[in-house]
Amino acid sequence: MKFISSFRITGICLLIGFLTVITAPWVYSQSLDFNNINQGITSSIIIAQSSEEPEASVTDENGDKTTEEEEEKSSEEVEEADVLLDGKTVFTIKSALGDVSPENRAKATMERLEEVAQNSAILPEEINSTNLKDLELIQADDLIITAFSEEDAEAENMPLSQLVDERLEQIITAITEYRESRTQESILWGTIKAVIATIIAFITLYLFNKILPSIFNRIRAWQRERLDSVEFQGLQFISGRQVAKFISFVFTLIRVFLVFLVFYIYIPLVLSYFPWTQSIGVKLLNGFWGAINLVFGGIIAYLPNLFIIAAIGILAYYSIRFADFFFKAVQQERIRINGFYPEWAKPTYNLTVFFIIALAGVLIFPYLPASSSAGFQGISIFAGALFTLGSTAIIGNIVSGIVLIYTRAFQLEDVITVNDKTGRVVEKTMLTTRIMTPDNEVITIPNATLLVSDITNYTASIRDRKQPLVLKTTITLGYDVPWRKVHQVLIDAAKESEGILQTPEPFVLQTSLDDFYVAYTIKAFTNTPEKMALIYSALHQSIQDKCNEADIEILSPHYRAVRDGHQITIPENYLPEDYQAPGFRFESLGNILKKNNDHQDQ
Repeated sequence: MKFISSFRITGICLLIGFLTVITAPWVYSQSLDFNNINQGITSSIIIAQSSEEPEASVTDENGDKTTEEEEEKSSEEVEEADVLLDGKTVFTIKSALGDVSPENRAKATMERLEEVAQNSAILPEEINSTNLKDLELIQADDLIITAFSEEDAEAENMPLSQLVDERLEQIITAITEYRESRTQESILWGTIKAVIATIIAFITLYLFNKILPSIFNRIRAWQRERLDSVEFQGLQFISGRQVAKFISFVFTLIRVFLVFLVFYIYIPLVLSYFPWTQSIGVKLLNGFWGAINLVFGGIIAYLPNLFIIAAIGILAYYSIRFADFFFKAVQQERIRINGFYPEWAKPTYNLTVFFIIALAGVLIFPYLPASSSAGFQGISIFAGALFTLGSTAIIGNIVSGIVLIYTRAFQLEDVITVNDKTGRVVEKTMLTTRIMTPDNEVITIPNATLLVSDITNYTASIRDRKQPLVLKTTITLGYDVPWRKVHQVLIDAAKESEGILQTPEPFVLQTSLDDFYVAYTIKAFTNTPEKMALIYSALHQSIQDKCNEADIEILSPHYRAVRDGHQITIPENYLPEDYQAPGFRFESLGNILKKNNDHQDQ
């Protein structure tokens, strides 16, 4: 991972932000527009007059008179509005005054309150309250800041006089704080705090630059030793290089997030030190802490669900551990169950683990965040439909694989024949089975195909019944060769073949008596079916040698020949040293017919 070598850009950003804040307008307009004062007085008089004027009324169906104002109040609820000064709430207006809504009242009050706060000629103690008919006014000199009625007192559930005294105190306090925050001492102190915050931010980023690479290097070293790649059942899903890239990416995200966090705390903090930007800083900080409270509040609220999920997870974990212990004992035959074979232990364990995890997932699902949301449910339905429609063949192969396991058709390292393909089983999965032929060809067969095929297993009898495999081969010889002699020759040939057991002894069957020959089948026993091709080859070689030694010709099935004057077909190294090919003999047709008649009479 390539980290940023320095914090120049970060430092420039901090410096620009700091200078932007402290070079904000040092002099804020202190002058008052006295036209606004007159406008405020005028608006207050209008408010007072509107409260005295008779309200327009209408007659309903029953003849009762209802005012338009009552109809509006009955149709809409009056909303509250905060009166702010310098971004801080001074008080809240909860009722309308005449036709003026709480929002408009708050807006007008904020404008006049800011005018008074900016006019240093008006002292806080000069702000007082006066009575005007049914209204209580708070004013400074001739400027009416705001007015309150009995409706305001009812909304606050207190007497009107007490409400006015409380609001007057709040207004004086707010104006005093407003002016104090704009004194030279306050601005100087804010500048000092901004400088300190900037230094702390620089130190924090510097420590990040020093500590984070060291942590990253330790994680990388651990990854090289412990997590070089991600594999499952011999299949590599993620290489070591990809794991390293992923760790680097995650670490970069963490580093960027930490730098962003420093900026997000630093900038609002500095803004909050100066009166002109204090409201912005306070809003940003409140938003930040609000987000943190939301996150941690959500985590705390989620703790009961998290406890349930943890309990289910622990129960599932120890159930899997117990299943592992139990099925290992069955596989090693330390625990015996009637009708349950040891080779079933591992696949049964895998199925048990799958069902435990599936059950745990079903139980945990309702406690997951947003599990009841429409989006989450829609994704679940879509994934289920996609799996159902697109996995028919996969499910068929999985079910066939399970059936093949429990029918004990074959096991790993067994020699089998499927669809005229003979080989050793080298891999069994839930979807396919792989066999290796004697020519080192690996054939992959879907389990669904195996389930409907005839499977010949050459190893099962040796493993399960402790009985050797019978190998057989057939030769055809003429009727002129004595069958007892043939039996002995074939048995001797089998005994001298490599891979053939001496006990039980080989034996010969005469399987057919055809028109031109007799079929002899030699059957011999072996315990090494994986060498079957080599044993057959050695047996055939030995039969040829023994037949030649016994002067037995292995002829083609329908071969017929006259041998006068022809070389015998036995290999020369088996012939006597003085052997000579016979010459041709000639006889009359009468002699031949006479011999045939004599042979028939006998």
